[in-house]
Amino acid sequence: MEVTSVRSGPTAPSAASSAQETSDFETFLRMLTTQIQNQDPLSPMQADQFAEQLASFTMVEQQTLTNQRLESLIEKLSQNSLAAYSGLVGQTAVHAGPFEFSGLPVELEIGGVSGAPEEAILVILDERGTIVAEQTVPAGQSRVHWEGVGSDGLAVTPGSYQAELRAESDQERLDTQVATASAVEEVLFGAEVALRLADGTVIPEWAVSRLR
Repeated sequence: MEVTSVRSGPTAPSAASSAQETSDFETFLRMLTTQIQNQDPLSPMQADQFAEQLASFTMVEQQTLTNQRLESLIEKLSQNSLAAYSGLVGQTAVHAGPFEFSGLPVELEIGGVSGAPEEAILVILDERGTIVAEQTVPAGQSRVHWEGVGSDGLAVTPGSYQAELRAESDQERLDTQVATASAVEEVLFGAEVALRLADGTVIPEWAVSRLR
């Protein structure tokens, strides 16, 4: 079990960038000091010119400090984010949507705790949307086991499947969630955070309806 970081948010300023900013700051300071030391005594720097350069100096200093603090903040946020996501590993994620069938029985949750609103048909579809299995679900039943057997009585091929509930009377799809659950094995960071589950399913973080 691991947390894999492909990309964990905004990229923090690099060490080379911070070093460059510090070098520019020190160069600016040396130039200003040299200018003051070597000014013409008969025509010294005007007070307003000195004030402008001092203001510029202060802005450079503040910008450098701001960048350093921002870099530190981003690093801490990144560490906290990884620590928070690592806590998901080992928990069971419940989600509606495609699931991976490996050959082992699959437990399906019908409408959460409410169960099926009426006697209905649980339909299992393959990746092409073809019905491969059907079984009756009594009204009020909230959990159903699919053994991986197709309508022909033979075991279906391992792969990605989708479950939905349909009315027994007219085969119309019911607006009732059918979910599966599996333990979180890995957290993946990319364009979006995703979870790799023990059954092989990979789902985006937002697809999880609850954890247990």
